[in-house]
Amino acid sequence: MLNQSMYIFISKVLGYGIRLILPYFLVRALSVADFGAYRQFFLLEMYIGGLFQFGLNQALYYFIPRDRENAGAYFVNSLLMNIVVFGVAFAAIGLTVTPLSTWLNIAILHDAFWKLAAYVILLILGIACDAYLTARQNVKAAAIFEVTAQSLVTVVSLAAALLTKRLDAILVGLVIARAIQLVAMLAYIHWGLHGFRARRYFFGIREQIRYGFLLGAAGTLLTPLTRLHEFFVSRFYGTEAYAIYSAGCTELPVIQMFTQSVALVALSQFAVLEQKKDWEGIRQLWRRVLTSSYAVALPFVIILLIVSKPLILFMFTDTYADAVSIFRVNTLLKLGLIFNSTLVLRAMNRNDVNIWVNAASLVIAPVLLFAGMKLGGMVGIIAAQAVLIVGSRLVGNVYMNRILPINLPYVVGVRDLLDFYREAWDKGRAILARRGAGRAD
Repeated sequence: MLNQSMYIFISKVLGYGIRLILPYFLVRALSVADFGAYRQFFLLEMYIGGLFQFGLNQALYYFIPRDRENAGAYFVNSLLMNIVVFGVAFAAIGLTVTPLSTWLNIAILHDAFWKLAAYVILLILGIACDAYLTARQNVKAAAIFEVTAQSLVTVVSLAAALLTKRLDAILVGLVIARAIQLVAMLAYIHWGLHGFRARRYFFGIREQIRYGFLLGAAGTLLTPLTRLHEFFVSRFYGTEAYAIYSAGCTELPVIQMFTQSVALVALSQFAVLEQKKDWEGIRQLWRRVLTSSYAVALPFVIILLIVSKPLILFMFTDTYADAVSIFRVNTLLKLGLIFNSTLVLRAMNRNDVNIWVNAASLVIAPVLLFAGMKLGGMVGIIAAQAVLIVGSRLVGNVYMNRILPINLPYVVGVRDLLDFYREAWDKGRAILARRGAGRAD
């Protein structure tokens, strides 16, 4: 599991590291208002993409390991259903785009609506391709496409920013880059893997939709839960203030990428173990996942807290100095990612637990965020968000242990962490030794 996870993790780190170059140049090429609008574009992309994803891509992790001979059919179902769902979603948004953008105080929704629609649909279909590759355990190809796609998006956006210094040109470049990525992935899946092959097609759609929608309902609730604080800032403080806030919310997502990489590999393994009712195997796999998450998250959070001020000022200039305190709180928030009951609950087909936890948290969220805003302004908003996210994650783990016939731990020992570091070190040395031997030959 660690070997496969590391491929995905390293690809995500490299890809995001390339993408992280963008803010350094964009804050110097665009006005504060345009940079805020650029960030609002991606806020809308993440919000709409998460709100209407309905688990259609994530469902591939459940169905493909159980029926590999018909993997292509499930993939086709996912592509077609995503096109229908997001086509309808953007048609509905388009009918009310002017009053909606005014009420949200996000003008970019109206000004770049068609660019936003094209970008989101292309991105979602690309995620479907990535889910298909990973569900088939073709993690190396998924990793290569991750790095290549982020590199292409960054190069195109950076070129548009430096040549034109116009936000609309940057957004057009983003759409073109995502279109190229999707065509390349579909071509590889078709000709490289014969990935559209299946014994039969257009079957099990109802089951795939039912599983995906139940899983997606949790994600649909999670999206406003994780992004509502940003809409609060946009709505009550405006675009320029949101530029400062979004700079503070800048992700150096090593923790997210690592936990997601582990999850992508572990999901299929949890599904197989649950199918066999191998609870001891689930306990051992859970401990490995938890240990690796702690081992990466704890030192990374400490490092970011230490370097937060020089890092933010270097990336965004002194104009964005108020973002430092927001960045520190947002960094602490990421510790909640350690607790991921979803891995086990999805294998048990108990996505309803995530729905209820997220629904309850979403009911509390507006009150908590409003109170945070009144008590501490934008810093109070991000602090309230941290309490909300970490608390909901812990509640999910508590409920998971109530319905399991075994008890899964919340923490790991120092010895477990040391063993993880030792194993990672040994694997790294082995890889370097093999490469050195290969060059010598």
